[in-house]
Amino acid sequence: AYQHVRIFNDSLQAVSDSMFYSFQDSVFRLYYEPVVWNKDNQITGDTILLFTKNKKAHKVQAFEHSFMVNKLDTQAFNQVKATRMDGYFTEGNIDSVRAKGYAECIYYIQDDDSAYTGVNESKCDVMDIYFLDKELNRVVFRSSVTGTLWPIQQKSPSEMRLQNFKWLESR
Repeated sequence: AYQHVRIFNDSLQAVSDSMFYSFQDSVFRLYYEPVVWNKDNQITGDTILLFTKNKKAHKVQAFEHSFMVNKLDTQAFNQVKATRMDGYFTEGNIDSVRAKGYAECIYYIQDDDSAYTGVNESKCDVMDIYFLDKELNRVVFRSSVTGTLWPIQQKSPSEMRLQNFKWLESR
């Protein structure tokens, strides 16, 4: 399929310019500005492979300029960017993501009452992101970590954007 490809599912949507689907391995290959959404999560990259199992999303791989955004509200977004991302789904929801290759992230820290207390801005070689009940639960930095934890009063959400950040909900 080519030009203005759209995929709609109850738990996942995607758009791209071109797509190739193989019945042999059940993989959607999305090319040229692909975007995949799962609830309030967005994944982009130069090329995205979407693996399915039993007609449901099973795994996603984003190559080159991969970027994941988790929308918290109209202003605040958790963000991860890397050379490559591998995401895994459980029952149609994003479960975990591994970002490799100069991984960078910005994520908001919340207390038990869901109030924002700080913003973490970090870089490392490999990071793992885990979700619980469709929300960011934990970020694990695997090697060569540098970063800053900002008190929430010191940074506005508009300042906390990784380079090339785009929220593409309108697409």
